[in-house]
Amino acid sequence: MEKSNKRFVCILFILLALLFTGNPPVWSANVTALSNPVKSDPGNNTSIPVFELPMPGSEREKSYLGLSGTGNFKIGQIKAQVLIIEVFSLYCPHCQRTASQINELYQKIQERPDMKEKIKMIGIGVNNSAYEVDSYRKRYKVPFPLIPDESMEISKILGVRGTPTFIGIKVNGKGTQKRFYFEEGGFQDTQQFLTEIIKLSGLK
Repeated sequence: MEKSNKRFVCILFILLALLFTGNPPVWSANVTALSNPVKSDPGNNTSIPVFELPMPGSEREKSYLGLSGTGNFKIGQIKAQVLIIEVFSLYCPHCQRTASQINELYQKIQERPDMKEKIKMIGIGVNNSAYEVDSYRKRYKVPFPLIPDESMEISKILGVRGTPTFIGIKVNGKGTQKRFYFEEGGFQDTQQFLTEIIKLSGLK
């Protein structure tokens, strides 16, 4: 409880500093907000190592991903053909500015009967605790599952260098997962991004 209170006070102090100065602070040397998109791995089907993620806390989020139970899960267990991962941070100004655009992407997928069961989304909060991830979820009304990566181990496995980073993965329930998309710094147009994901992944 004491640790949570200290986190809350720290976050409140930072937000107040932002409000009165209007200048985003330097959050961490390990997490950098990239304002200019840099596509570093477009569609080359790179294999990614097998790793585990903590199970979402809510039943709604588990149902969205087609998961059940507790503990950890692997990407291959997600009931989808494609997974879009947004690697973000509570303290990333660019993530904050584009949160509504990412929510719009989720809505566009959900509005397509031919795609909403094939494409799923998750967010990974690099260097963020469960408390910080939950704060981000509530503040920006994020409708898809967000997963904390306080140790930054998941982000390192995925090869992430800055936030936000968007990763497209072809979900294979039985074998190694394939990464077909990797872009740092976000995207300009939501519909264009979704069209590119569908094209590069080979979805029909």
